[in-house]
Amino acid sequence: MGEYRFHLQKYKPGTKTTCPSCGKSRCFVRYIDELGSIIFPNNVGKCDHENSCGYHYTPKEYFKDNPDKLEMNVDNGKSLLSASYKSVDKTSVCITPSYIPSSYVLRSQSHYSINPLYQYFCRIFGESETNRLFDMYRIGTSAKWGGSTVFWQIDINGQVRTGKVMCYNAETGHRVKEPQAFVSWAHSELKLQDFHLKQCLYGEHLLKKSSSPVMLVESEKTAVVMSHFIPDYIWLATGGKNGCFNSEAMQVLKG
Repeated sequence: MGEYRFHLQKYKPGTKTTCPSCGKSRCFVRYIDELGSIIFPNNVGKCDHENSCGYHYTPKEYFKDNPDKLEMNVDNGKSLLSASYKSVDKTSVCITPSYIPSSYVLRSQSHYSINPLYQYFCRIFGESETNRLFDMYRIGTSAKWGGSTVFWQIDINGQVRTGKVMCYNAETGHRVKEPQAFVSWAHSELKLQDFHLKQCLYGEHLLKKSSSPVMLVESEKTAVVMSHFIPDYIWLATGGKNGCFNSEAMQVLKG
């Protein structure tokens, strides 16, 4: 039978692929067999919403749960359970991004008294420096969860792609992850219809009129903090491994 290799493949554009865990459409990626010999059930795959959902049911787990489906390789005695599987990059689809009116950003840049991250920064950096950093990165406040931080993704042209809404602890400055991952998106909270999300680097708007060297980090909060400690650089963030750490988003850094 040879070695089986399984990889993730999204349904064709336009087909709704619903996550069996969170129920959101067009966000679920199924595993397929490269040889075409095995057809997995619709629940074997991974949800794109890693922070808010995190569903990931691998072929290995499927075979463990369904031993009757476990066939032996008569040639070398290896079972499908030990067969390798891989995740491959999803094919890029040319999508025209949707934008959020900048009025929402301006409106969110207030009510910092209920923003835990703002309170933490004020205690560490002082109110004046905190205001400078929040203004530089256009950080907003949401009433969600009693007060959250909105990290707006604004591209190099000043267009607002979306905003990541996260809850922080005012005493420690750390993310609140229990009893759930308190993460949401501005376009979802605003219930914008037919919204096509195409993320950009966090802080990308700072590139517009600057020739300073760029430093790239993962977390939005890290980018803001490092702008205080080492202000000679432009600090940008990918927003996590499933954010915009891809060749298309990196084109803005070319040259």
